[in-house]
Amino acid sequence: MKKRNITEFQILSEIVRKQPHIKQKEIADALGITVQGVSEHIRHLLKKEYIKSRGRGEYVLTDKGMRALKSWISQFKNYLEEINQDIYRYKDIWPAIAHEDMNEGEDVYLFMKNGLLYASKNIKSQSTAKVVEGGKKGEDIALSDIKGIIEVNKGSVIILKIPPRIMGGSKSVDYDLIREILAKNKDAIIASMGTVSYVVSKKLGMAIDIRFAVPESIIRACDRGCDVICLITGKMTEKIIKTLDKSGISYTVLDTNKNKNT
Repeated sequence: MKKRNITEFQILSEIVRKQPHIKQKEIADALGITVQGVSEHIRHLLKKEYIKSRGRGEYVLTDKGMRALKSWISQFKNYLEEINQDIYRYKDIWPAIAHEDMNEGEDVYLFMKNGLLYASKNIKSQSTAKVVEGGKKGEDIALSDIKGIIEVNKGSVIILKIPPRIMGGSKSVDYDLIREILAKNKDAIIASMGTVSYVVSKKLGMAIDIRFAVPESIIRACDRGCDVICLITGKMTEKIIKTLDKSGISYTVLDTNKNKNT
């Protein structure tokens, strides 16, 4: 639609909103254009019989003008819908973490690690991008022109079954076993479910990442490629296992009760 038609569409819209008591000055103020500009368009709309004057500078739409306005509205709806779809698909800048020092303009490969997007010049993958703003290793950088599929391998879960209070609670826990698991999985997300599990985590000085909506949060973390260690008290373990089985997440269950064989 031409610029002139857009302005006339706006003028018709203002007239239909406020007719018949609307003056050229009001239209000019509403649209941010000059009165002279409005006057020129009004003459053109009168000539096309889209509006008619009631005298004293008052205007109303004709049937022909109403049909034209409805047609323009339909065109605008289609046009705006196309723009909205383009905006939805388009994102010009993406943040990522630099795996090595990077400079503007370099081509890089993309991969997921611990639920975060990384860019690398050396670790090849099926997805590529261009660096818009570089940075040092470990810093956030800006990327554009992302192509290909970013592969995300599901994470796995280690369930540390914590004895409930009736079986001795935190006093019956094999803390060395938990320390060993933590040392071997330093990048894992830590989840805790149940009062005794929380006490055990505090005794070990563990930073808990997930305490609420634990089953759902574990699945989301694994779907983003994160491994998870979860301290689960007693029979709550069964709920977690059912959720993991349903979602196709691999897991290992370790009983931390040091008195289990006595």
